[in-house]
Amino acid sequence: MDLLAALRAFLRRLPPDPGDRLVVAFSGGCDSTALLWGLTRLAPSWGLRLVAAHLDHAMDAASAARAVRAAGLARQLGVPLVGARRAVGVNRVPGESPEAAARRIRYAFLEEVRRGCRARHVATAHHRDDQAETVLLRLRYGSGLRGLAAIQEVAGTVVRPLLALPRATLRQAVAAAGLTPVEDPGNHDPRQPRSRMRHRVLPALASAASLDESRLAAGLAGLATLARRVLPALDRRLAAAIGLRIETGENGELVSADRHRLAALPPPLLPLALGLLHRRARAGHPASRAAAAELRRQLRSGRLACDCGAGWRWQTAGERLRLLRVHPGETSPPFTYTLEVPGELAIPELAVTVRVSRQPVEPWMLRGAPLRAGLALPLPDPGRPGRVTVRNRRPGDRLRPLGAPGSRKLKDVLIDRGVPRWQRDRLPLLCWAGEIAWVPGITIDHRFRLTGEATAWLVELVELTGAHPARSGNPGRGSAVSESEGTSLPPPPLPPSGVAQHAGRVGPAPLEVAEL
Repeated sequence: MDLLAALRAFLRRLPPDPGDRLVVAFSGGCDSTALLWGLTRLAPSWGLRLVAAHLDHAMDAASAARAVRAAGLARQLGVPLVGARRAVGVNRVPGESPEAAARRIRYAFLEEVRRGCRARHVATAHHRDDQAETVLLRLRYGSGLRGLAAIQEVAGTVVRPLLALPRATLRQAVAAAGLTPVEDPGNHDPRQPRSRMRHRVLPALASAASLDESRLAAGLAGLATLARRVLPALDRRLAAAIGLRIETGENGELVSADRHRLAALPPPLLPLALGLLHRRARAGHPASRAAAAELRRQLRSGRLACDCGAGWRWQTAGERLRLLRVHPGETSPPFTYTLEVPGELAIPELAVTVRVSRQPVEPWMLRGAPLRAGLALPLPDPGRPGRVTVRNRRPGDRLRPLGAPGSRKLKDVLIDRGVPRWQRDRLPLLCWAGEIAWVPGITIDHRFRLTGEATAWLVELVELTGAHPARSGNPGRGSAVSESEGTSLPPPPLPPSGVAQHAGRVGPAPLEVAEL
């Protein structure tokens, strides 16, 4: 398969909507040049608008000159470029390698560019050889099945259209186009783990196995594909096997499992089940092997309490094992944002994006869902400007919970629902004309319930990482009227219970495992 055929196939799987913007991570090297060149050939027929994004990491003296050359390449291809310089050396955190810091800073920059130009996705030029190198790096650190899945073709808002192509195909396309890419000397630095894998380990393995390097890379990438295909089914089976539930409580518990079912798992499956719990709780890292071993020991005893690192703790409550945040964070400062609808805006205090669009009523809107709701808001029809506000709670807030006979204090509703004190100020309340219409995961105001309408205003909360990219709605114009003065807090574990709109059914609706 050649470069353009691979890109066409990927765009058909995506697919973009006419007028969508696509940010292309552009170092100016051969791989990203091939990606940008190929997309320029296809973008007009797909209605895509391309934006190149170049970050100068300032890791060597020639990086600024490479940034200038990358900008020239982008101009040559007729693509606007957004560039920035962020020195890795002064932005590293303690214990972080230069490569890890560069990757973190780069993806943060790409996400800023994506949000700034209201693009749906960021495309990177990772290819099959990158995938093979990643598998070897994961094997080096004793990775499990999830690590062997390696680079994902679609991960939130990041897409990698060239993952099935070898590096040689990209080089051939760039040479045929008559383009001169920028060469980064870091790609040949043996001090970097990936460079060592590329120039030393892979050739040595291929020689020892009497294989062509291309065939070895294809086999390693195939291993990643097999692991990736297995994982969704494995997660579903594990969730059912351990009785996984999403719940809230005074101590901030996010997910729980039946402790006896966990104890009965075969030993090789327990780390996978614990990893599933951590992902559902949005914990940044899985538990260490030592913590998992200690938990296994305690599961057969009475009351269980075991730290699992990074501010998280396992603890039993009756027959359930809960994963708790030990230090959930401070109270969020006041914030208020205005959103023109349909559209979306980022809430940096909570690391989430709020999206509002007009959609046909679907059955789930009547059953309830944790981070989205269908509302009957008295807003203008699409095509005419309408506004809602998103803010956190204020003293004296009241609303009429769905099905309730009258209004109640929001504080009392949150206490009744078991929302921890630290979490109450971090709930993004959707308001219309000064009235609270939706409290995510808790309730909607009875006045804005659906009563037989054919369409509803769909409101969604999405992590800024784009964990659940939405396809609906047009890019909106969100004007921030923030009172937080730029304060950034960790993302909140939002209450996961939905709220049903069926007549006679009031309050949180249970979240089925199938929805996880």
